[in-house]
Amino acid sequence: MSGTKNKDISFFFNPQSIAVIGASEMSGKVGNTVLNNIISSGYKGKIYPINPRADKISGLRAYKSVLDVKDEIDVAIFVIPSKLVLTSAIECGEKGVKGLIIISAGFKEIGGEGIEREENLIKVAQTYDMRIIGPNCLGFINLNYNGSFSAETPKKGNIAIISQSGAMLTGIMDYSMNQSFGFSCNISLGNKADMGAVDFIEYLADDDETKVILCYLESIKDGERFLEVLPKATRKKPVVILKAGVSEAGARAASSHTGALAGADIAYNLAFEKCGVIRASAIEDLFDYGEIFLYQPIPKNNSFAIITNAGGPGIVATDAFEREKLKFASFSESILQTLREKLPPEAAIFNPVDIIGDATPDRYKFTLQTIFGTNGTVKDQNEITTEGALILLTPQAQTRPTEVARIVHEICDKHLKKCNKPITCSFMGDKSIAEARSYLKKNHIPCYHFPERAAHSLKTLIMYGNYLKTTPLDRLDLPHYNVNKKRVKEIFSDAITDKRKVLLSYETSEVFECYGIKSPKSRLARTPKQAMDLQAELGKAVMKISSPQIIHKTDVGGIVLNIETPQQAFEAYIQIVENSKKFAPQNAIIYGVEVQEMINFKKHLKVTELIIGMSKDPGFGALLMFGTGGIYANFMKDVAFTLSYKFTKDDAKKLIESTKVYNLLQGVRGESPSDIEAVLDVLLRLSQLVNDFPEIVELDINPLLSFIKGYSAVDIKITIT
Repeated sequence: MSGTKNKDISFFFNPQSIAVIGASEMSGKVGNTVLNNIISSGYKGKIYPINPRADKISGLRAYKSVLDVKDEIDVAIFVIPSKLVLTSAIECGEKGVKGLIIISAGFKEIGGEGIEREENLIKVAQTYDMRIIGPNCLGFINLNYNGSFSAETPKKGNIAIISQSGAMLTGIMDYSMNQSFGFSCNISLGNKADMGAVDFIEYLADDDETKVILCYLESIKDGERFLEVLPKATRKKPVVILKAGVSEAGARAASSHTGALAGADIAYNLAFEKCGVIRASAIEDLFDYGEIFLYQPIPKNNSFAIITNAGGPGIVATDAFEREKLKFASFSESILQTLREKLPPEAAIFNPVDIIGDATPDRYKFTLQTIFGTNGTVKDQNEITTEGALILLTPQAQTRPTEVARIVHEICDKHLKKCNKPITCSFMGDKSIAEARSYLKKNHIPCYHFPERAAHSLKTLIMYGNYLKTTPLDRLDLPHYNVNKKRVKEIFSDAITDKRKVLLSYETSEVFECYGIKSPKSRLARTPKQAMDLQAELGKAVMKISSPQIIHKTDVGGIVLNIETPQQAFEAYIQIVENSKKFAPQNAIIYGVEVQEMINFKKHLKVTELIIGMSKDPGFGALLMFGTGGIYANFMKDVAFTLSYKFTKDDAKKLIESTKVYNLLQGVRGESPSDIEAVLDVLLRLSQLVNDFPEIVELDINPLLSFIKGYSAVDIKITIT
């Protein structure tokens, strides 16, 4: 939705009046369900049923049109056939309605006329400055009213959930009815003709009733705004997103190394990480993460203990900790001595602590109090390094699970929450531990059937805590270089005038020169005679075919190395052009042969081939890539990606350190390290280039030759729109 929007969407959450357009007296009709849901949910404002064929519905006076209502209307909910929506929307605009919740289907989701119908609806909303939820959605539910056609109103609580799928939302709400948590709002996005998840996240970040925001999304249509809003929201409260589906951009065939190596969903992972979003990989994760964020504190450090009464589950939990990169707390000697004296000789006192199968509730209590220093046995609190715990229990005859649950809750409530130490439990079994698990969950202690899920949830606390320790994006010291943007703009303009999207090599060389990225001098020869003259000027050279359609020049015999004389340049020109005409695509346009200064490898004791590139994601912008380069780049697939958005030197370091080739750059088996600072400089300058020119859709440097001192960007490809 273009143009100025009313950013204050509070009227959806606390409307003083609601009109239901299509309200019905007939049971089973959506218009009847929506109206009765509003009434039964305890809404305190005014309700106006709109139906041209009724005088009264559910005990309320009905109106033929919103224009017949004398009072102001904040929100109108549509449950009429799609072909009637536009006319009613115009009437709402004339009435001064602020927001439309369009449950009606039959818009862009059906294609054809539905697309046009939705476009017209958007224009009406723009004209009258109205905001739209939907169309084709379940409706809107919050603490004040249930404006949906859900079967029942969900429990109230402090989790907000935003779903692109109405059916997913109804399933989640139904499941939650038997859980300990409830919702501050349940928002169905539908087609997102206007409002999307980012709009609501921005609002809910400042909503006192919302402590955690959960989302089920299939797409994010405004990646730029996502990157702007989410980092601010996630510093106020946790945001968890289950992103389903595969990005269209990632699935398409890519013409560059960078595009081919980018995974289908990588842009979302990078954006979520950049913004502090916790990504759920399954529906189950949404509930697990929502519950632990809602009820358990963020630990100060990654240092946990496992307490178990069974060896097997303890091993499984240990493996899960390793997978999730959760660290085990180290116990001081005095703690170990206390455990050694009081626990049975068969017990394992080192973390994980195995208090063996006949463990009573008192043994659990003693162990918990000892490792957390709450029973007075530890004199120096500096000895306490345990920042959280996973408590495992399998039902033995001596165990008494419910008593253990009460002890865990007592210690957690009296001591651990005050010092931000989270507790999770895994009481394995069902019948014997049902009461204990229910008790824990009612008292806001997550309890899982199996330890893997507990470890998985604890990991999210650490991830979020680490994010909160980082510098906010709006306070980052971003590097900026003095560059020649004007000349680069001219080069791009010339290519577009020439109806080319792929720059020629000598053009890319000049673009890099404008941004201070070193590459060999390059000139374009259009005849064999020009090739002779250019070789005489440049010296030892490599010659390459110049054609936007020929991406991988070696595949068509389009490169000749070690040209040392004008005569060799003459012959190489003819050979390269003949090879290219023979093996290149039939539509290939050959501009000539590039004569490029050849790198003198003999003066470099060490040469490492790297690939640095950029691929444009339609949602989140430029993705930067770094990794092992050369002819085996696609085979090795030793690459890492990051967003160019708010790209810092620390981001550049993290990028290169996440690849295997970084070890080679550091130097192996006594060899000297490469000039890593120079490589970092290339990445930072490249980031500025692609941010300055969003028309760049793909860029490759393969290889970038890294030396002990300096580098050279040998083969460069730039594609623009």
